[in-house]
Amino acid sequence: MKYTVKDIVVIGLMAALTVVIGYVFYIVGSMFPIPGYKFIIFAPFLGFMIFIPTRKIQKIGVISAMSTVFAALMSPVSVFMGIAIFMTGITTDLFTLIILHNYRHTWKITASAGIYPMFAVLWAFLVSYYFTGNAMYKLIGGWISITLLCIVIYILGLLGAYLANKVVYKRIFKSKA
Repeated sequence: MKYTVKDIVVIGLMAALTVVIGYVFYIVGSMFPIPGYKFIIFAPFLGFMIFIPTRKIQKIGVISAMSTVFAALMSPVSVFMGIAIFMTGITTDLFTLIILHNYRHTWKITASAGIYPMFAVLWAFLVSYYFTGNAMYKLIGGWISITLLCIVIYILGLLGAYLANKVVYKRIFKSKA
């Protein structure tokens, strides 16, 4: 995928902002010892942050590119976190390519930005369980709990993307779609 210099700047800036602002959400999420609760805190934020570059650039691969930068910035904290972030971006773009086909409509961008945090929780569970052997996720009740958590996170991710479109995007960039 070819990106202009302006596209690369938007991707890099949004990834850096995600790390910096996300640190505050991480601290708030760390106050609750319940597995998966951090993702409930992060879901609207991630949907919000993913929506802006995706809407601005509107190319398949933009979420993967942003996730790659985000993963590179987070890998010094934890290599496993970097793997989960990278795979989340790839999975979200593949979902969009296969199911939605492109980012040419606002509803498709919103759906993709909303599904990003859902894939993030799934990849975090997989990486945590299979790579690090963290048995904590066995305690949350199995697939039923994970499914319910994913539904809540998807709705919150959609809310974040919606807010990015309605509150912020129209004030920063002129609407294309």
